Amino acid sequence: MRGPAQEILIVIGAGTVLLFALAVFIFVFMVLYQKKRFTHLLEKSAMEEEFNREILHSKLEVQEQTFLMISQEIHDNIGQILSLVRLNISTLDLKNERKAETKIATSKELIDQAIQDLRDLSKQLNSEYLNHQSLPALLQFQLDLVQKSGIHQVNLQVRGQEYAIQQDKKLVIFRIAQEALNNTIKHAGSANLEVILDYLPEKLFLCIKDDGIGFNPQLAESSQGTGTFNLQYRAKLIGASYSIKSEPSQGTQINLEIPKTQITIYDNTPALKS
Repeated sequence: MRGPAQEILIVIGAGTVLLFALAVFIFVFMVLYQKKRFTHLLEKSAMEEEFNREILHSKLEVQEQTFLMISQEIHDNIGQILSLVRLNISTLDLKNERKAETKIATSKELIDQAIQDLRDLSKQLNSEYLNHQSLPALLQFQLDLVQKSGIHQVNLQVRGQEYAIQQDKKLVIFRIAQEALNNTIKHAGSANLEVILDYLPEKLFLCIKDDGIGFNPQLAESSQGTGTFNLQYRAKLIGASYSIKSEPSQGTQINLEIPKTQITIYDNTPALKS
């Protein structure tokens, strides 16, 4: 039989082992927790850096596209207006006062129109322009430039109650729409373009539709180009889902759905996950 002293020693020994095991468990747990926390912070930092790089890249692309549109507008629209003014002045016959007055009045109207167009275009050169414009206004500006080409008829529908969107993520959404429209203009062979922006309670829905030649999305997946990859990547960047619906000779519909919690001004966390 064991004496009381032996039982006490056994209890003390068992307690010591348990305490040591508990201390080891706590130590290992803290080490693993700190390691996981450190890894999480590194991943979060990497996500933020990637998000910021993409935002800068998007800003540069928007500026480049805007400059291209403005140069075309100056050449195609303002250049033609000033050419008409020059023609009126060069053919001005001062001996015929009535015709001269008509040509002078017409020239004044054309010059006023050119000045107003230049003022409108100058706004786009302001780096803060995008930040101060709503998403519907940016989309309408882009569609107006497309409309002026005379090749496409455009239409913008804005539905629901508009809510504020983070500036950076608004830029990414606009860049997605801009690139999708450019792809449509280049490849769809369409006459009509429609953009639907729907502010739903739980999400923002953007739809770009055309009546062009269409294509088979399944066949296109195997030969996915850089443009489609960029659209999908940017959608992922802001936590959005991106999809294409199309059939040959049936046009194409591009859908972008973004949860409201990912883009409202109350959320500043990049949505991209590795």
